[in-house]
Amino acid sequence: MSILDAADKIKSNLDKEEMLNFLFSLIETETVNPPGNEYLLHDIIMKCMKEIGAEVEIIAKDEKRPNYIGKIGTGKPSVAILSHMDVVPPGEGWTKHPFQPYEEDGKIYGRGALDNKGSLAASWAGIKALIKSGLEFKGTIYFCAVSDEEMGSDYGVEYLMEKGFKPDYAIVPDSGTIDEAIIGEKGAAWFDLESYGKQAHGSTPELGINSIIKVSKLIADFEKFDFNLKYDNRFTPPTINVGMISGGNAPNIVASRCNVTVDVRYPYGITEEMVKKRLSEVIENLKKKDKDVDIRLGEIKTRHLPHVIDNENDLVEAFKNTASEIGMPMRFATSSGITVAKILSLNGVPAIAHSPDSDHTWHISDEYVRIENLEKCAVLWATVIYKLIK
Repeated sequence: MSILDAADKIKSNLDKEEMLNFLFSLIETETVNPPGNEYLLHDIIMKCMKEIGAEVEIIAKDEKRPNYIGKIGTGKPSVAILSHMDVVPPGEGWTKHPFQPYEEDGKIYGRGALDNKGSLAASWAGIKALIKSGLEFKGTIYFCAVSDEEMGSDYGVEYLMEKGFKPDYAIVPDSGTIDEAIIGEKGAAWFDLESYGKQAHGSTPELGINSIIKVSKLIADFEKFDFNLKYDNRFTPPTINVGMISGGNAPNIVASRCNVTVDVRYPYGITEEMVKKRLSEVIENLKKKDKDVDIRLGEIKTRHLPHVIDNENDLVEAFKNTASEIGMPMRFATSSGITVAKILSLNGVPAIAHSPDSDHTWHISDEYVRIENLEKCAVLWATVIYKLIK
């Protein structure tokens, strides 16, 4: 059977009403992280697992932070599709209650509608349609609802890796857009920069050395900073963001110490050591221009290594060919963001990220997802899975 015929069978068996009912129940259950409390979704998730005939394993580092692994089939290869159950805090500015979902103009509104409960509902609906279609396959499907994505995945995919969960391929419906799939993500390194000066009375600043003013010269250099390093051309250039500044004791005291935290996003082909070396060079150049500059580069506080999948990988080929066959034009790109696709890929599981997003409503007030996009993704993801395991 052709991929187009398989996709048509899956589409004809897709139940939009069931998918939206599942999504509404997910949004109505508050799983804001922190603390997460994804266990509140237990009955809902287990009911849906039963409806697709999945053998369920619950892997939990904390009983309130479960990960549900629904297994369908027993053969090789195995493909996992993983969506997270936690959401970010709603914040302010909502037109209606963030946990009372509603439909309007072909969109579902509510916290988690896009990130990531919409994808959880769509992936489930697609798998259910695949099973109902009667299409035969030899491999294994893992339908996964995981915890703790928004705060680092210590209780989620990181823990699954520790426990030996290792499918052959993974789809992470949590990044990219409806027409752009993500095959790689930049690395991220957070550094502390500590600036030292000399304390003096605020009325006589010339008698002191202001650590804040000194480090501000370095910050100004970052605006036009070029890492001048070679890297994988599938990525955009490295970036540096000054995210936090703290220093001084009082307005009438010359600040003797200032701490700056920067976030460097760097592409595949560049290492942490290369980043540190370039930052150190910039600091040394500033010291040559101003003998009173005393800025020290601290150790990495947070680190995420870059990753990318080979263009010839079976997962990329399946995604590319399926999207083309069913009439969904698809770009393949890399991202500066971080998803659990990184954790999977760095642990030897090729992972591709994709999402129903077309309006960039991640984390905003009045978050929404387009129903049409959920339907398209449900069919696409299920067909990609079928192509890999048939």
